[in-house]
Amino acid sequence: MTDPVFTHTNHMQKIRFIGGAVLIAALSNIRIYNSVFDMGWLWAYSIIPFGWIGLGISYMGTFFHELGHTALAWFYGYPTLPMFDFTHGGGLALSTSGQQIFILIAFWAALIYGFWHFKDYFFIKWGCAALLGLNLAFAFNDGHEFFINFMGPAAQPLIAGFLLFRALFDLAPKGAFERFLNAAIGLAMFGAVFIDGAGLLRSADHRLAYFQQKGAHGFGDFDKIGYHLPLLGFNGIVYIWLLLNVICFIVPFVLYMRHKTSRY
Repeated sequence: MTDPVFTHTNHMQKIRFIGGAVLIAALSNIRIYNSVFDMGWLWAYSIIPFGWIGLGISYMGTFFHELGHTALAWFYGYPTLPMFDFTHGGGLALSTSGQQIFILIAFWAALIYGFWHFKDYFFIKWGCAALLGLNLAFAFNDGHEFFINFMGPAAQPLIAGFLLFRALFDLAPKGAFERFLNAAIGLAMFGAVFIDGAGLLRSADHRLAYFQQKGAHGFGDFDKIGYHLPLLGFNGIVYIWLLLNVICFIVPFVLYMRHKTSRY
């Protein structure tokens, strides 16, 4: 008996679905590409609605970027609030005080409880153990600054991968339109990371603008990490970020194909 999931009609619908999401993502990224590489394409800002969508993708990336910093800052005991920076552009994750031991204790307790409560779930159990180990290993030395700084850029491909996963597995509760939005926005965020990374590696103007952001010098996450990890340097950190982007893009498709083939 043929599984209806693999009928020819259903297969063509999926091709149109993915193709449409790729097209929307590509058109939305024209504005971002134009800005990063200073192409001078004035029309890229006015192609309705894709210029607006590209602007929305940029703000969305900033939003998740600052949430990434914020989550890791709390994880290492720093009360932190994410916000947009309308003065200099981009965003900020502002710590309201120094490291607080009671926040660390709360995370330790939660992870120990998770290890015990999910003892029958291998990945969750040992995931809790790994997070507890990372916290204990770096909470009281400068190493945690690397994770807090990197988690901002890393949050963008991680969230994009999550959106793509939801789209492929049809986990959007509002139906087909929400599923399509998950796919299009996720793919657009992946594209924006690739464009930004390529600009940082290949465009001297974009690299200089990144170095001089917030009216300072070396304020960017990759500059700060590269300064403390000279063996990798700025470019090495950017390449790691792009590698993470590739992994987060591939994993949802791998999981989806394994899920479909396991149905036989």
